[in-house]
Amino acid sequence: MKKFIFIISINVFLALGIQAQKVITLEDAISIALKNNPAINAGKNQVRVAEAKQIQAKSLLYPKANILSKYFYTNNLPGMYPLEGKEVPVMNNGTPTGDEVIMHPMAPFPNLDGDVLATDFNVIYPIYAGNKRKNAIALTQDLSNFYTNQLNETKAQLVERVKVAYYNYLTVKEVIKVYKLALQQLNKHLELAQKAYEQGVRSEFDVLNFKSKIAGFKSKIIELEGKKDIVVTALRNLLNIPDQDSVEFTGSIDELYNATGLSLNKPELSSIQEKNYKIQSLETMVNLLDKKTKMEHASKLPVLFAFGNYHFYHGRDFPPFDEAWRNGYAVGVGVKINLFDGNLSKGKIAEIKANQDKLEEYQNGLKLKLRFEYQKSIENIEALKTKMEAQQKNLEVGKKAYEIAKVGYENGVVTNIELNDAQLNVTKIKTSILNIKKQILIEYAHLDYLNGMLK
Repeated sequence: MKKFIFIISINVFLALGIQAQKVITLEDAISIALKNNPAINAGKNQVRVAEAKQIQAKSLLYPKANILSKYFYTNNLPGMYPLEGKEVPVMNNGTPTGDEVIMHPMAPFPNLDGDVLATDFNVIYPIYAGNKRKNAIALTQDLSNFYTNQLNETKAQLVERVKVAYYNYLTVKEVIKVYKLALQQLNKHLELAQKAYEQGVRSEFDVLNFKSKIAGFKSKIIELEGKKDIVVTALRNLLNIPDQDSVEFTGSIDELYNATGLSLNKPELSSIQEKNYKIQSLETMVNLLDKKTKMEHASKLPVLFAFGNYHFYHGRDFPPFDEAWRNGYAVGVGVKINLFDGNLSKGKIAEIKANQDKLEEYQNGLKLKLRFEYQKSIENIEALKTKMEAQQKNLEVGKKAYEIAKVGYENGVVTNIELNDAQLNVTKIKTSILNIKKQILIEYAHLDYLNGMLK
């Protein structure tokens, strides 16, 4: 019977379309974002474009073959017609006899109608092109590397954004827990105040004061819940999660901080300036322009090529031979020399060189920016860790002060204001420590981004 009820429950669960809530960790969130984000998928397609261009460049290494076949009707096929008569001496055993006769030689004139079929099979292969083909292939490889670096830069930015959103979510969730715990303590204080008021030990002001504090904490919790919803929405958008999917983001700031914040080795500046994807993209583009320069130089060099032709046709010879099918072949080599292009290549090379110089200046400026951001993050981490150590000590003192104040209030020695101040101080310190840990993790996430980390 129990089994039957269990089966019915499952069927009802499925029939209603209720989906189990999916639990997502930070690592899961990063993986999902990298898989679902439209910008990442667009970048992957851009890499495919570069790979397709490389296939096109490699086609220059192979011979080109084509077939040209034409069938047409024309009104200017050649016909043989007599020319004006000409006197020709009469010969006898090679000796002129002194007599002459008038001869009418035949010559072709295009005035006949007829149809023609002609077919050619051609093969052309460049033997030497001044390394233009080699540099074209290398250029497309650099282009693929450039788009790959751009894709990785987009990935690194996305990973940092996911981490920041995730840290914000966990921090807000932890702060809500801190406020709810404080709210529970305030409710206990209210019970004490009400009992003391009934016994005539405390005034009604204490009861009203605690009720006011409780209302304030409830309002703050509602405000934090709203912020949490906003952060969750942003996180779901980054992960491109459908609205109908139910998910739960798990983890805690303390776990992530203990796993990374204290043990993570800070990258060196030299590593960042080498591995940063923006730097790599600029370097790849400089190399790409170098290949373009070599290709422009190669365009001024002679091109040596081999060719072959096989043909057959019908209907384009002089009568009476135009009814015969004829075929033949031709093979040989050729040279193509560009003598003068109006300084077009010279202008292109100058333009490429100017772009290279511009990119190198961008690269130098980017390295200075990376140095500034790196040093700023390192200084922030050290300052935040020092601040957190101080806050942790303050928390120990604050907890002891709160316990003393609570005992004092129960014994009528401490006022409700002093008790509230002691409790509020503990709450503020706990919240401050959570935010400091979050900021440290965010700084580490930024260092990972600068260092080209994709996890």
